[in-house]
Amino acid sequence: MSAKNVGSATSSLKPVVVLVAICAVAGVLLGAVHQVTAPVIAEAGARRAQETYAALVPEAASFEDLPFSTEGCMAALRAVDGSGATLGYVVVAADRGYGGAVPLAVAFDASGTVTNITVMPNEETPGLGSRITEDAYISQYVGLSAEPQDESSIDLISGATISSRAALNAFNHAVEAYEEVRS
Repeated sequence: MSAKNVGSATSSLKPVVVLVAICAVAGVLLGAVHQVTAPVIAEAGARRAQETYAALVPEAASFEDLPFSTEGCMAALRAVDGSGATLGYVVVAADRGYGGAVPLAVAFDASGTVTNITVMPNEETPGLGSRITEDAYISQYVGLSAEPQDESSIDLISGATISSRAALNAFNHAVEAYEEVRS
């Protein structure tokens, strides 16, 4: 191999080596940032979840995680008062809507009546699918007993049937999880 060819090979490898070094440094830095921010993000998420639960059952002193196996359920908790007596249950469940998951947090009292419900953040279409968060729709569930509902008992939103059907399915997942954990 001539000296000219060796110099040419060396000059074409130099940008590759520099690029690999830059990528390696960037990867290490991203990993370090993730290590620092992941606990902060998880703590903020847990705090928002506790705030949601407290808004659903304001008289509860604390919430105890319960084991569950219900599909579509993301959390099941027992709401207890200061003495440890059960006040009710909170179940977070979701189903697939038009823009992604439609999560609901549903509060049941100890006898199985829905006392409160909230639609959690989602990606449904603003002005259409997002109407599931409006009181006119979501308040239909309050006062219902812990029984699966269907489209004949819940008024779906015209033009947003995918979103409102997802909310109905999420509610039914919550009912199923409530039945699983209440005993």
